Amino acid sequence: MKKLLLLLIILAALTGATAQTRGVARGADPGELYITTGWYGIYTPGWGPPFYDTMQLAIFRLTENGKNLTIQYDADAFAGEYTPPDSIILNGSILADATPGVVYIRRLYVKDSYSHTSLWVSFDYGKNWTFREENIGQRFYYAANFEGLIYRIGGDLVDGTLVSDDYGATFTEIYETAGWTIEPYFERCEFFAIAGTTKSLYHTHDCAATDEIIPIDSQFVFGSMSGILPDVYRGGLPGEVYISSWFPDWTYKVSFSADTGHTFQHVYINEPVDPVYDYNVNFMSDREPDVFYIIKYYDVEDTDPWGKHRKICVDYYRDYGDTFVDTYCHDITKDYKNEVGIALPSPPEGGDVRVYPNPTEGEFQVTSYGLQVTDIEMFDVFGKTVGVTFAVAHVETDNYPSLQPTTTINISHLPSGIYFIRIQTTKGLINRKIVKY
Repeated sequence: MKKLLLLLIILAALTGATAQTRGVARGADPGELYITTGWYGIYTPGWGPPFYDTMQLAIFRLTENGKNLTIQYDADAFAGEYTPPDSIILNGSILADATPGVVYIRRLYVKDSYSHTSLWVSFDYGKNWTFREENIGQRFYYAANFEGLIYRIGGDLVDGTLVSDDYGATFTEIYETAGWTIEPYFERCEFFAIAGTTKSLYHTHDCAATDEIIPIDSQFVFGSMSGILPDVYRGGLPGEVYISSWFPDWTYKVSFSADTGHTFQHVYINEPVDPVYDYNVNFMSDREPDVFYIIKYYDVEDTDPWGKHRKICVDYYRDYGDTFVDTYCHDITKDYKNEVGIALPSPPEGGDVRVYPNPTEGEFQVTSYGLQVTDIEMFDVFGKTVGVTFAVAHVETDNYPSLQPTTTINISHLPSGIYFIRIQTTKGLINRKIVKY
């Protein structure tokens, strides 16, 4: 019976998300999405009602605008019968900030007869996870359009609005009252929020100390539909805002504004669907201006073994909905586990250098893609050289001495803080920032 009750909770979480408890997040790179949802389930053998004996949940990474899908992490849903948080994380809402490879999971559960919320962070595209904090009661987290910047709001009005600049390791209060369900925008402490009951858009530049209330025409937003609230998303450029909303005829509409929400136009309207089975439609804007996605989930029946698996389809739009590019569908059968792995991002044209993991506890790697690195120096926030200038490993490539394509650097002797890395390549200087905690 515990497994049946847990399954009902899982299905509710997968099909009826309220605003900002999202199962989809935009990544730090254009064309990158993260999804957290069910993968496959197997029914208990025998007669009677189909109780799940196995239910796997997964974190998926999609690249190239939804064309490629990899399973970064999967977990047994029934691990929720253990006392969280532990070494197993389960699905919750998923977020990503502007740091390549960084993803967050916000997990809500019941422990000791009270609701609890935990926060986890991954620095390697969702494969490995670090526990950050656990709080009694509901908390909501919102990843900003900056590296390492994430907000926390007390859903039970037990604390105010807090901010972390170190990937959720520590939080500092910035406003004593709990704010709204928010969408961080392009400036620090700039938020959007939507109130479906009043059909208004809220915009603040000072972490909700003051706000502008912008009415929205009823053709663009409705209230709660079976627990699904309207949602607001930032676009790819300042001033751009999207809103999504279900309507009583069970159409799903997405609207776009280029003037911070003062005027809207429809950019996507889904045909009316069966509200019992087919309303699992999700929107997400891209970091690239004019690009957005419609993500749809389908349950596919299996016979051997008896159960279900998930199919995910991504509709890829450009030109603010005027151009439909393609639909990429991924049939995630039980055997799809053979595809598990991290699809490393392709190096940008002209080459790049990546620093990983970031933040780090002591060691990190400098990896070059299509560039020859000849020297590396590190500085603190005051511009003072720290550690040593890393020696060049003489690897002859086109008669240039260069470092190995991947070089491991140990900074465990340095105090925690922010450091800057100056990377000399044969094509010029590249500067990177790294956080040691």
